[in-house]
Amino acid sequence: TRPLSLWLCLKKGTHFTLMIGTIAFACRYPAMLPIKGLSWALVPFMLISGLADSLYWVPYHNYFASVGDTKDRGSSVGIREAIATVVAVIGPVFGGLLLAVDPLYAFMLPFVLTLLSVLPLMKTPSLPVPAKPTKEEKKNIDPFGFIVFIGDGLFFQAGTVWPLIVFMILSENYGNFGFILALAAFFRATGCMLFGKLIDKGNGSLICFIGYGLHIVVLTVRGFFAYTVPVVIACDFFAAIAYCFSIPGLMTAVYNATKRTSHPLYFTYHTEFGWDIGAVSAMLICAGLTAAGINLRWGLVIAVAGAALKIFVLDRYYRKRNIPS
Repeated sequence: TRPLSLWLCLKKGTHFTLMIGTIAFACRYPAMLPIKGLSWALVPFMLISGLADSLYWVPYHNYFASVGDTKDRGSSVGIREAIATVVAVIGPVFGGLLLAVDPLYAFMLPFVLTLLSVLPLMKTPSLPVPAKPTKEEKKNIDPFGFIVFIGDGLFFQAGTVWPLIVFMILSENYGNFGFILALAAFFRATGCMLFGKLIDKGNGSLICFIGYGLHIVVLTVRGFFAYTVPVVIACDFFAAIAYCFSIPGLMTAVYNATKRTSHPLYFTYHTEFGWDIGAVSAMLICAGLTAAGINLRWGLVIAVAGAALKIFVLDRYYRKRNIPS
């Protein structure tokens, strides 16, 4: 469905497609209601989720890059991540309470709230409908976003095996699981704003080295030593610190590269396509490991590879410019 997002952005504009993508995201929640396990009820949810991801993230990243300012991009990304993290802590708390009352409330509340989030989007500045990319623009597109997002897809999607491992370690106790996630999110929220400002001051390469270097250490410890609750909590704490560095470092570079390119929308589309390749590859490899009877923890090696690729590409990006952006 990724090409559909590009087509709609070229036809109706980035701003319009972003609102459509938000509505599509809202529709995921009622699609979850019939799911009771591994059944055909998963298929509508999978289709809607795939459509929502493509219709939302391409215009979102392009819009954020276009309306933001290059000189304080790191601070903007840091503030955004802090707000999103706080909401991510509050959301599961209310969701858990509503789930105890009635699953219908737990899924319909985020459906309504996500639909309502379209209203403030209607008040944000619109952008001109972009022209169709020429063959020359497609041919000469900067590969930076595509390559770094292959690494991000590998890192992020292979990293999603960790919550599954934690869930098993904690004997499927939702309360303990939620506590650990909330603790990690708290530190992530407070750090993102601080390190976003450091990137704007010219420390982008150093921030990325620290962030993804720490991620590699944490992933290694998770893979070999994290079998008890105290170690799990310690790993999540340091992972949250790592995210404070890595997310602003990654997205500041991607957004500023987007704004510099001759066709920002196609650059974003090309970048997201790289993420698709990395993410699908990571999930197929992890699924293959599981099918072969290999411990799921080895899937974290794929996340390490993604982090290493991002360090290499981001360091080259920041050094080449020798400026914060």
